[in-house]
Amino acid sequence: MTPDKMYGYKAAMPAITAEELEARIIEILDYGRIVLPNHVCERMGERNYAMGDIKHILKTGKILNFKNQGKEEYHCEIHGEDLEGVKGAVIAIVVKNFRLIIVTVLGGV
Repeated sequence: MTPDKMYGYKAAMPAITAEELEARIIEILDYGRIVLPNHVCERMGERNYAMGDIKHILKTGKILNFKNQGKEEYHCEIHGEDLEGVKGAVIAIVVKNFRLIIVTVLGGV
C-alpha cells in the first residue's frame, strides 16, 4: 500500500536530476510554450539579447542551481553562452504542462 493511501496524503515527488531537467527544458523548447513577462523583455533590451540568445543558453547551457517549488515546478538557473559567445544566464521556472516561464536574463556572468 502506498503512503498516500495509508496516511491520506500525497507521497513526495521523485527527485529529478539537473540532466533530466535540462532534457525537459529542451523538450519544452521544441514542443511547449515559453512565457516572457514584461520584465524579461525589458532586461533583454538592456542586455542586447534576442530570443535566439535565450534559446541558445537554454539548449547548450548547464543548470547550476535548481529547486523544486512544488506541483512539479522547478526554479532553475541555467548558465551558458549567448550566440556571440558571451557568458550569460537565464533564470526560469519549468512547469509540468510544457511551459517554461523566463524570470530574467543575466549577461556577463
